[in-house]
Amino acid sequence: MIKLLLNPLFILLPILSFAQIIDKPIGCFAGTNGTHPSVLTHEEVRGVLLIEKWSDIEVKPDEYDFSLLNQKIDAVKAKGLKYALAIAGGAFGSPNWLIDSLNVEYHNFQYQGQNWRLPLWWDPTCAEKLTSLIAQLGNQYSSDSLLSHIYVTQMTVNGIEGHLNGVNMVNFTTDGFTNQKWMDQARNTAMAFAHAFPYKPIVFEVHEIDRDTLLPAAIINNLYNNESLCNRLGLGMWWISGKTSYQPALLEFIKNFPGDKYAQVIGRSNQEERFQNSDYGSVFIQAKQLGIRYIEPWPYEFQHRTHDSLMQDFNSWADSAFTPSDTCSVLSTNEDNLPVKVGVNLYPNPSKGLLKVDISQPYQDLQISIYNLNGQQVSKTYNQTEWNISHLNNGTYILIINIDNHLIPKKLVKLE
Repeated sequence: MIKLLLNPLFILLPILSFAQIIDKPIGCFAGTNGTHPSVLTHEEVRGVLLIEKWSDIEVKPDEYDFSLLNQKIDAVKAKGLKYALAIAGGAFGSPNWLIDSLNVEYHNFQYQGQNWRLPLWWDPTCAEKLTSLIAQLGNQYSSDSLLSHIYVTQMTVNGIEGHLNGVNMVNFTTDGFTNQKWMDQARNTAMAFAHAFPYKPIVFEVHEIDRDTLLPAAIINNLYNNESLCNRLGLGMWWISGKTSYQPALLEFIKNFPGDKYAQVIGRSNQEERFQNSDYGSVFIQAKQLGIRYIEPWPYEFQHRTHDSLMQDFNSWADSAFTPSDTCSVLSTNEDNLPVKVGVNLYPNPSKGLLKVDISQPYQDLQISIYNLNGQQVSKTYNQTEWNISHLNNGTYILIINIDNHLIPKKLVKLE
């Protein structure tokens, strides 16, 4: 058994390993569009989150204008600071022409006393136009050394955070929502950002959906376990407050999540009711307990110097707890000695039936063999990236994935 399972691994030895260095932020950035001079000159601010609406960048289909965003970026860079980037889509930030001109399907809902139209993430035209936007963003900013990281645009209520507050899930389901569609489009959008920004950290914000942790946990786990992302995918939490009563199951998931964690404080410090025991300092206690490497207090805190000591303490703690960069193994063959990323992701994993295999590079020939832990081959496919494994018994299996004679082993868990 051991010989059978290890032989393919020995064949992998001729593949050379290269190290790709990914710089990752640590400590305190100012929150949304904190470009006031007193914010940018604060001694504890290490960067600023800049947010722009999709509708302000692409006023008409395929006509892009980055001037508003560039003004903010220039103000931050003039002070030698880094910036994080978030482009709002969804109900708040998507351009009206998606629906009015291109006939993208949408969901009507009310939130905070207003009527909103939410373009459906899985609508083919919506997905296509969002992917085009992401590619244009990459062309503009991916090589900027002062770009710290970028958040994944989500077709949610505010278009960055993962929540569907105000959306009636029964009606949303009538309009076509399913867990699988949502997972697939979240993954596709995250991967589009990863391809457009190949050397930057990518952050996906998580919220309960339909009062359940299932979807955000499944999405972030699948992305975190995708080797082609080179450990660049981080979890975002834009509602840290020190409280444990809001989304407690998701909080527990975040605590145990092994990857990078980014947070934004839920509100200003003078909104005392938003914090545990009306204590703004509880935010930073919770951030340390959760293992948050990076946090965004609102610009208000820097501008009015409300809690300088908390910022200083968190920066010092984060510097001691985290490294400013990670390395990622990039594989190359001996034949051409050129670095080529070989990323393979299985999803869902664990799986109950349909198994999909995502491969990050073009290929000509694909063979996949599944072995049980006794070393017996129980299934095999040729040039097939999804198939039904419901006939397999419950348990753990080893996949040997042969991509153009490059063998990659993966572990699979089959559930009943």
